[in-house]
Amino acid sequence: MRNAVYELVETNDSLPFDVSLNSVNYVPSHWHNSVEIIFVLRGTVEVRLSHEKRTLSEGDVLLINQCHVHEVIGLDRNIIATFLIPFSYLKEKIARADEISFDCYSGDKERRHALDLVRRLLAEMVQLMYQKGDAYEIDMQIRMLEVLSILLKQFKVSASAGIMNEKYMERMLRIITYIEDHYKEPITLQAIAEREFLSIPYLSKFFSDNIGLNFQSYLTSIRLKYTVEELLHNGEIPIADIALKHGFPNAKSFYTAFKARYNVTPSEYRKHFRPDLGKKKERESSNYLTFNQSSALGIISQYLQRSPSQQVEEIIGLETKAYQVSLSAHSSPIRHTWKSLIAIGKAKEGLHADVQWQLKRVQERCPFRYLRFHGIFDDSMMVYTEDETGKPVYNFRLVDELFDFLLSVRIKPFIELGFMPSALAADKEKTIFYVKSYISPPRSVDKWCELVDRFLRHCMNRYGKEEVESWKFEFWNEPELKAFWPGTMEEYMELYARTYETVKRISPRLQIGAPGRIITIDGRKFYDEFFAFCRERQCLPDFVPLHFYPHERLNNLEQCDVFNELESFRKLIEEFGGVSPNPDFLKERLAHEKRLLEKHQMPGADLYLTEWNSTSYHRELTNDTLYKAAYIVKNIIDNLDSIEGFGYWVLSDNIEETAASPDLFHGGLGLIAQHGIPKAGMIAYELLAKLGDHLIERGDRYIVTSGRGGYQVLTFNYCHFDDLYALGDISFIDAVNRYNGFKDVKTVKLELELTGLPSGKYRIVTRTLGRKYGSSYDRWVEMGAPQSLCLEDVEYLKAGAQPRMTSRYVEVENSHTCISILEPHGVELIEFIPAW
Repeated sequence: MRNAVYELVETNDSLPFDVSLNSVNYVPSHWHNSVEIIFVLRGTVEVRLSHEKRTLSEGDVLLINQCHVHEVIGLDRNIIATFLIPFSYLKEKIARADEISFDCYSGDKERRHALDLVRRLLAEMVQLMYQKGDAYEIDMQIRMLEVLSILLKQFKVSASAGIMNEKYMERMLRIITYIEDHYKEPITLQAIAEREFLSIPYLSKFFSDNIGLNFQSYLTSIRLKYTVEELLHNGEIPIADIALKHGFPNAKSFYTAFKARYNVTPSEYRKHFRPDLGKKKERESSNYLTFNQSSALGIISQYLQRSPSQQVEEIIGLETKAYQVSLSAHSSPIRHTWKSLIAIGKAKEGLHADVQWQLKRVQERCPFRYLRFHGIFDDSMMVYTEDETGKPVYNFRLVDELFDFLLSVRIKPFIELGFMPSALAADKEKTIFYVKSYISPPRSVDKWCELVDRFLRHCMNRYGKEEVESWKFEFWNEPELKAFWPGTMEEYMELYARTYETVKRISPRLQIGAPGRIITIDGRKFYDEFFAFCRERQCLPDFVPLHFYPHERLNNLEQCDVFNELESFRKLIEEFGGVSPNPDFLKERLAHEKRLLEKHQMPGADLYLTEWNSTSYHRELTNDTLYKAAYIVKNIIDNLDSIEGFGYWVLSDNIEETAASPDLFHGGLGLIAQHGIPKAGMIAYELLAKLGDHLIERGDRYIVTSGRGGYQVLTFNYCHFDDLYALGDISFIDAVNRYNGFKDVKTVKLELELTGLPSGKYRIVTRTLGRKYGSSYDRWVEMGAPQSLCLEDVEYLKAGAQPRMTSRYVEVENSHTCISILEPHGVELIEFIPAW
């Protein structure tokens, strides 16, 4: 069914008007009974009205009054925000709306301030579209009413020609419907006049007054519309045949009309637009186009700035939830597998004094079983070189220093076997990271296997066979990405099999895992090949490492194959900066991974998340904020004991994958910032460590456990990224304002009635982690966000990196209601400790 040139505007989201972001190729002549506001965010478009045309560039705003015929042509790559306000809505809000129209165009220099206000309000509506909080509809209507108020005060004019009187709407709809149905035929003004029982002169004037075009021009625009559609969609049909099919009397008349409208010939137009059309088969060539919104939403941030006098404190909502929890109900043991694993970057980083201090601190407050890292054979560890004859030279001094330290703080190595020593790399040009690691396959697989053999035997001789058999070995990092494995899949699998055989010859009890792969990339093809190969070679892995970063756009290997070496790694983490809009993405991906392993007859395989984070980007500013605390708590509680280990990537901001930042809070991936200052995410781990070993109940934003003779209640208020931020647009945050990218932001009041609580006296200890208590980033902002710190400043920030703590004694008779009031991203632990 063809689209009529009269456009019926359908509102969405229960709003009485429509807001959308689009990219324009060509929108043919059309009209609707709505005021349309076009706000150009990027590029250039041409808007053709009945008696004029306007060229709009970035930042320009144009209002088109209801019932005005208009046409929009994209002159280059563009993005526009379109606001359609039905006339019925205008009549509700504006007295005598049918007697006025508006003359609003950003070329009007005399009303620049009013136009700036309109731009800001339009930009805020676009932003609200992607945040959609509880008051979304109210907030949108408030801003639209502000726009209408400005239009009435600054841009109102008397109703002009071209705005159709409502009583003539029915007649005009009949006329244009007839033209739409018969445009291929040689229809005339006389034929339509006879159908409507009007004189030809009257109909001609009626048409011009209400549409803004004479009859013949309008008919030509309709024929052009459908000719252009077929011109682009059917590239094999001769242009002259298309023109005749759509009502042009001959090819010459079509060429003349086309050249007058588009300033190019039909063949030039087809050549220019058709290749782009082929890439977007889902879109219509003659309408607004869909586009990757993440490429442009950030543009609106420049219009959102308010003057100091306009700044108002944001008011957020309050949600109250009440639950009853029976402490006498059945409980189940908790293994706390999230404490199995923590990670640093490269092995060499574990020798740095600051990282060692951080590990000591962690092991005192929240002890982990394993420390995962890669780069054990990096040149910086000086493990492998060759003499002038090519004979291997081994040196395990730095390995010994690292492992001696780890065991001294009671944490075992979880070693990724990779990357390649430069002396053994087949291609020394294949590197990754700021401090280079070699990702090349070995030039000699035999020498690689000998290196692995010597390494393991040395460790066994130094630390004992039983100790090393308790360690874990992961083989290579994300070989599905060419950024980490430039060789073929066949080369990788052969190297894995030879390494596996080497390890198992030393001791069958040594544990070697599959390659760590990103589970947000479709792994079906990889697993099909890998597990089939392992069964054939009898080298099935002892466990399966997984990596999780919620970049939903990383969904196939073909996308990732373009990324190579250092520059491409940077592209990888920047291009896929956006995250999944799904707050339960980790839980769903883990379930999906388990289904894949069941398919490959490995349902009981131990799964370890050897890397996970809310982002893979080392400059993601929310990494430093309170948000990370709620993110960690939510995902650990949601996935409690569902796999064998959750290796948060990473412990420290001092990681050599990228160049060091001079800024203290630069958005690093670590739980601990420079100078050993814990972030809110680290404090969240310390609160989790106080949970008991028996699960009583887990619910919406809370968990209740028992242990050490008492009870523990942990609550949290997780707020996910809004749609803008999820698309990768970070324009709304900066160094000192990092909480603008979230949706459903509200304070949550949790009332938990604990029944079956043994009567007696309890010490109730409450630890509250919020922006004012425990978030070192927010304390730094409160200090004035100093760029350079003295020792006193560092100690002040360290001292502030702990939650607020209150303690009181209460006599309990069988039940007690604890109330937790949580700010957005807040976390709170309430402990019930028997008092004697």
